[in-house]
Amino acid sequence: MKLSKIKILIEVFILVISISSTIYSFCTNQANQTSEGKEKTDLYIKGITSLNIKDTLKAEKYFKESIRSYGDAASYFELAKLYLKKNSFLSRNIAYEYFRKAALLEPDNIEYRYAFADLMKDFARNSAIKEYKKIILIDSSRTDAYLNLGDMKARDFKEFNRSVRIESGIYMSLQESAGKDFYESEKYFLKALLLDSLNYSTIIKLALLYEGAGKYEKGIPLLKKLVRNKKDDKDVHLLLGLLYYKTSKMKDSHEEYKTALGMMNKIERFDFTVNSVSFFLGQPELFESVFLNEENSDLVTESFWKASDPLILTDYNERLLEHYTRVAYSNLNFSVPSLGIAGWVTDMGKTVIRYGEPLNRIRIRPAFNADGTVGVKTEVWNYDGLNVAFTDPFSNGNYQFVWPASDRDKLRPQVTGNYVDYMDNLFRNSPSYYKPKYEGPAVDVPYLIAQFKSDKRNHTDLYINYLPPHDENLKSDSINYKVGIFFIDKELSEKYRKTGNVCISRENKFVHVITVTIQPDSGSLAFELIRELDKGTFSSHRIFTIKKFSNNLFDISDLLIANDVSNEEKAESYFKRNDLNIKPYVEYEFKKTDPIFLYYEIYNLEKDNDGLTNFEQSLIITENKDEQKSGISKLFSSITNFLGFSSEQKITLKSNYKTLDTSPQIYFQLDLNNFEPGEYQIKINIKDNLSGHEKEIEKKITWQK
Repeated sequence: MKLSKIKILIEVFILVISISSTIYSFCTNQANQTSEGKEKTDLYIKGITSLNIKDTLKAEKYFKESIRSYGDAASYFELAKLYLKKNSFLSRNIAYEYFRKAALLEPDNIEYRYAFADLMKDFARNSAIKEYKKIILIDSSRTDAYLNLGDMKARDFKEFNRSVRIESGIYMSLQESAGKDFYESEKYFLKALLLDSLNYSTIIKLALLYEGAGKYEKGIPLLKKLVRNKKDDKDVHLLLGLLYYKTSKMKDSHEEYKTALGMMNKIERFDFTVNSVSFFLGQPELFESVFLNEENSDLVTESFWKASDPLILTDYNERLLEHYTRVAYSNLNFSVPSLGIAGWVTDMGKTVIRYGEPLNRIRIRPAFNADGTVGVKTEVWNYDGLNVAFTDPFSNGNYQFVWPASDRDKLRPQVTGNYVDYMDNLFRNSPSYYKPKYEGPAVDVPYLIAQFKSDKRNHTDLYINYLPPHDENLKSDSINYKVGIFFIDKELSEKYRKTGNVCISRENKFVHVITVTIQPDSGSLAFELIRELDKGTFSSHRIFTIKKFSNNLFDISDLLIANDVSNEEKAESYFKRNDLNIKPYVEYEFKKTDPIFLYYEIYNLEKDNDGLTNFEQSLIITENKDEQKSGISKLFSSITNFLGFSSEQKITLKSNYKTLDTSPQIYFQLDLNNFEPGEYQIKINIKDNLSGHEKEIEKKITWQK
């Protein structure tokens, strides 16, 4: 019994010693590990502390010591950031390696992977894309990863859109590849928006992607969402203005550009509104010699745009909107941020601002030539009657006009020619080109202007006769039009304005007339019309002289060719001069079934002692060809044998006439049925036999049997 107790005590003692030994060993190991971890943490903390006081040399030292002793991911990560800031080729490669090791040591650390991927975007794009995709697998809520993937594919789309590669002398299109880049980019951007529907960067980049692909309508609602939620800035409104303009929403575009200008600082606004306009100031019809500065810039540019406005009827200037769009487009597409170059001052930007976007463009990818030279990236733009070529010699995105390579040059453009001198000459001789763009389709409105002496002293009556546009596709029974007549003198001052609305039946295809009484002057006359239904627009601006008819001396009006002249009251397609109703033509091409009346007025004939005037009329019709046909010889026999006056007198057509009226209205009808088809000049010469004064008027017509 005692032996058993002793045995049990011995076993317990051995167990206690064993447990004590284990506990001692465990505590010793824990103490050693704590000491090691503390030392490791101390090195990292010392590095961070040195960074905080901007002692990067000490920080680098501590991080390296930590890496040598413990190989910790955090020190690799911080050291990589330090090397990245040194901004050299070698330091970037070292940073790349350190980021990679940090990510390998802690593969689930999103921050490490993101920094690694961000560094690779510029020189290892495929690796960066793979890294962003890994980040999404770890955390699918990372908006920034989707954003970066979308941005990288958007850059690929921009780079390869409308690009070709030369293979064995054959141009191979890369458009299919570019299309895939577009849809992949759009997919990633949309996923980012699902996570953050108001993410500023995502919306801007997606709107730019849509702009580059010509899908303008898809970008507008995205940008409007930023505006509604007060997350807008000048860039948002500039891009909105551009997209509205591309979709012909002119009024909206005008408002967005106005808002953007209000958000710009003084320098940005001066570049956008003044410096970019200086390209055009060589146009001799506008400015002889102008030096722009801050003092005169507002006055000069306002005068320029006023003279260039193609549609005065609207509340905005379409030419100015086009210019703003060209500048915004250039800044969005051709800026080189790494060089601090704004898009509008690049060769591509200057070309767009002067002549607009090209009709077609193609980018030729770099290629190695058989002679050992390198064909650098080259882009060719096509305009109507004009080709322009650019090259990117330094692969930095700053495209320049192609210059012929010398025999020693290893880098060569992939088109021939000296576009530097060519474009310099073009800039001087043709500073700009602009084809008006309106909110609706451009329509054709035949019209003519006839001038007569006014009853109002020192004024002239203008009759603007026009044929409203007729479109069979418009099903409305009646169509409203906004019509305007404007006269602007040589000093660009608006001297006359007449606007109104007219409702015209769909079946009404007659000539309409607008009457204007205005003082004689010279300048520019504008006749404009906007169809309410579809914004169909007609605009004609022409250099015009308003005639000055003498109050006392012998004079004669314009020669008007009419469909009918009558003493009877007529429908709305006629206009009235004194007692006569006149239905004018606006197109001088006639067929056998078209009646032709000649109408004109004579002013201030002198009277003899019997109170009668005495004047001679010569009517000459000549064919506009070298050889006159026999039809001309039948002139006088083909004229209806009467002359009409407002007093309803009718006389036989002779060389000399006597009337009681010193300012008679004259009309007669021509019968051209015996004439050969062709173009004829009708000329009327009136001589006052009492004063000896003569006046001549003429018109061209085309006779089609």
